[in-house]
Amino acid sequence: MKRILGIATAIGCLFQQSASIADVGYFSPSGVRAEFALAVDMATINAINGPEHIADSFRIAAENAMKVNLDIGPLISKPRPAKNLIVSYASQDGSRKKKALAGMEMNKLRDFVSDDRIRELLKPYMEAIFPHKTALYSVFLVDEPYLNGVSKSELERVANVVRSAFAENGYPEVKLGVLFAGAMFNKRFSATTQKAALAYVDTIDSYAKSEQARIDALPRSEGEIARAQFEKWKEVIFNFRLTTYDTAGNIYAGGGIPSGFDILAFDLYLSTALLDSAYEDTISVLATESGIPECADFINVKMSKFRSTLSFMQSGPMSAGDHLRDQDHERMNRFYNCRVKATVKLLRDEAKNSGYTNYETMVITESSSNGLMEFASDGSPEAEQPELLVKARVVEEVERAIRLYKEPDSGIDHMLFFTFDDEFDKSIKLQVGGVASNPKAMESISAASDRK
Repeated sequence: MKRILGIATAIGCLFQQSASIADVGYFSPSGVRAEFALAVDMATINAINGPEHIADSFRIAAENAMKVNLDIGPLISKPRPAKNLIVSYASQDGSRKKKALAGMEMNKLRDFVSDDRIRELLKPYMEAIFPHKTALYSVFLVDEPYLNGVSKSELERVANVVRSAFAENGYPEVKLGVLFAGAMFNKRFSATTQKAALAYVDTIDSYAKSEQARIDALPRSEGEIARAQFEKWKEVIFNFRLTTYDTAGNIYAGGGIPSGFDILAFDLYLSTALLDSAYEDTISVLATESGIPECADFINVKMSKFRSTLSFMQSGPMSAGDHLRDQDHERMNRFYNCRVKATVKLLRDEAKNSGYTNYETMVITESSSNGLMEFASDGSPEAEQPELLVKARVVEEVERAIRLYKEPDSGIDHMLFFTFDDEFDKSIKLQVGGVASNPKAMESISAASDRK
């Protein structure tokens, strides 16, 4: 999902990026909040809850001279029908297999609606925000397109439709943005992610097959209990499996950056990088593909190995001591600098290869507690959480981003922080704290903006 960073005009010219104003703000999907409208430069919001709700966000932004990026993905794209998902894959042993579980209708893969439907859906939103149109900075088509199965050519096609629709309705110079999941524009990065996602599928399918064979071989008296337990496992897996199962094999791995966009953005959230098995080898890929010195220690390092060095990623009682916190702080500094700087470099390289000479960059970075809570070694969150310590870790992660943002050669025009509000994460059944409940983190973000 996706935060903003800045760069001096001279550096922007040096790298042939646009000499735009550097901005700091929030990725706040549910809308603009009065609590931050005067404190930051920009916010990205989702086109949800109807035109009146969005118009209210634009009104608040306009009254406070804040800019808004509108993500219209929830409006103009729908989950891909399960019948259209690719379900065959190359297993880890090299054989061709079919996924054992049927695709879920509410998956993360996206398909755009028809061109006429796009225009029809956008019209009431464009009309609703028109009185506050000065607040509109850019429009994003869909979140993390390549990861969610949207191809480069489809992005280019729909970009033309959206740009013309806005122009016809009084927005002649609207900027369009594209937000990638990590470095999915890099072919090796996307191929590595795809391979890991398919390994997740193969692990589930192989277990299901071997467990079924084991149960079939049991005596009848033992088999009934085992079969009931296995049916319960299948029910849980079918209903609560990671979205990775359906995404695997459907990721667009062709690489490149689509033409026709003004803002090139990426997110690489700490929680995703640390805990998503599809990212197991991506830090090593970023290290080798970018070749930057900040990543020298991450070549051939698996994410599970790095995770095991962090004191808050251990099973058992919570680790304590200033020396452990200092070690975590140093390791997390290196991890942030590697993954973000490497992705920025690869983005600039790919932009050049794709023919871009004038563009803005945006980074969405973490300001929630999602990846900074206490976890067991398998990545599952502990039931008890040290609230003050978790908030302190969030502040440190925010300050890492701000330090990078302030570097004169960061290569970043906009940095947005996710998220502002507290949210209940159904996937882990825990309350995830945004900066709204972390005053020190909020203060650091506000201080980094141009709204002092």
